[in-house]
Amino acid sequence: MTDLHDAFIRELANRGYAANTIKHYGARLKYFLEFTSRKFLGPEERISRFLATHGSTEQRRIAWNAIKLFYGLVLKKPCPYAIEKFRPRHRLPSFLERSDVIVVLSKIRNPKHRLMISMLYGSGIRISELVRLRIRDIDFPSLSVRIVNAKQNKDRITVFAESLAEALKALVQGRDGKEFVFMTMNHEPYARRTVQAVFDRAVKASGIQKHASCHTLRHSFATSLLGNGIDIRAIKDLLGHQSVKTTMIYLHVTEKSARKIKSPL
Repeated sequence: MTDLHDAFIRELANRGYAANTIKHYGARLKYFLEFTSRKFLGPEERISRFLATHGSTEQRRIAWNAIKLFYGLVLKKPCPYAIEKFRPRHRLPSFLERSDVIVVLSKIRNPKHRLMISMLYGSGIRISELVRLRIRDIDFPSLSVRIVNAKQNKDRITVFAESLAEALKALVQGRDGKEFVFMTMNHEPYARRTVQAVFDRAVKASGIQKHASCHTLRHSFATSLLGNGIDIRAIKDLLGHQSVKTTMIYLHVTEKSARKIKSPL
């Protein structure tokens, strides 16, 4: 059982799957192998009963994908069980208005922490990209940053706010270009959970009732740009989406907001 699980993890790693994907698929497969070892059932019945133990559509989808990959990559044969394609609910991404973000930022006293959260909103980058951002990836003349080895193993260029330039320059002045922009007192890059904790405390202090995480700032960045008339294909490139279809979800967000606006007539 352990050998099969380890072989599965190796196959995913060799094919360049993201660390979080490997973690979640690996956990589901481990559970599947333990589940089936205790059940004397046919292959199809095993998979069917295993998927039924998952409460949400998203959990079942992850488990199903892990099983299909396990059969194809490790067992080298097609999965004996067929299922209709999961149809996840098209939940619109949540976002904060610019005024909300300003209030949240005002609750962060540490200048470096405030700059980190400002970069998330002003550049549309992920936490994982923020904490791995190196000094050499900042281009002050063009007010842009290069996101290296981003999701899908593709570099991209995005922007940062001119209002943040002086604070960024002061933070990186005299330091080696290879260093991470945001370093702890121990000269190590910040952990993602630390950045999220900073944001969570600020949101709580702000009194804003909307559910928000650091990733909400990425949604807010995209929604704000779209609302300001920026072409959706340009937003796609800034966010690093492979397909413009992924970015199109923000059109629905702005349309939903527009429906709440009353005519001034």
